[in-house]
Amino acid sequence: EAREGWAPLGPLFSHESESNRTTSSLPSPPFFGPMYAANTRRSLLRFTLLLGVWACSSPRAVAHAFQPTSVPPLVDVPVWSMATLNGDGTTNFNILTYATPVSIRPDRLYSLGLYKETLSYQNFCRDRKCVLQLLTAEHIPLVRLLGGRSGRDVDKERECATISDDVAFGLQELGSSDLPKVLPGCACYLRLSASGDIVDGGSHDIAICKVDEMLLPSEDYVANSVDYLSTGRLRELGIITEQGRIAD
Repeated sequence: EAREGWAPLGPLFSHESESNRTTSSLPSPPFFGPMYAANTRRSLLRFTLLLGVWACSSPRAVAHAFQPTSVPPLVDVPVWSMATLNGDGTTNFNILTYATPVSIRPDRLYSLGLYKETLSYQNFCRDRKCVLQLLTAEHIPLVRLLGGRSGRDVDKERECATISDDVAFGLQELGSSDLPKVLPGCACYLRLSASGDIVDGGSHDIAICKVDEMLLPSEDYVANSVDYLSTGRLRELGIITEQGRIAD
């Protein structure tokens, strides 16, 4: 007999076959027809409701109207100065914010975005090397000179030593005549050499550079112990614009 609360199994589970019409010894339930149909309808209804609840609770991608923009994200990045040798052996400096580490093995590599219309770009393409200096707040008085004036018009090596009556930056040597002089007090110095071809990027060229050496300013200096200068800080001071240019 059928168990209480269970729906009868129906003809698919009877013991009849086309070749042998003998009836199973299991008795068929006397209430097979209408009650089976009612139970089936209730089961289908319950399944449909559960399926609807699952569909409503499942995460789905929702169409969203994105807004195109011509304004790039305003990010805060380190401010570097690139030191290169001029043709006469003096040192030239610029301000560089397009400098990004891109690999660490087997060689530590940096990607530089170099503005083409500068003496620094000309020097780098000729010698294929430079010294990248990570500036600190101490160097804020130099930013307008290094980033706002061309080395073709002013001797930046001399100007750094006489920037004002209160501030002067005596340049330091790295111990080799084929290397540029550097600014004192930087958070870090990276000796770089170009690795491969310089790629045309329109207004800027892209140079992938190998880090030949990383230097700290002194023996007792602890790496990363001084905050580096950032573009966000220069924007706060009104020294650069949101586009990264020296403000008027």
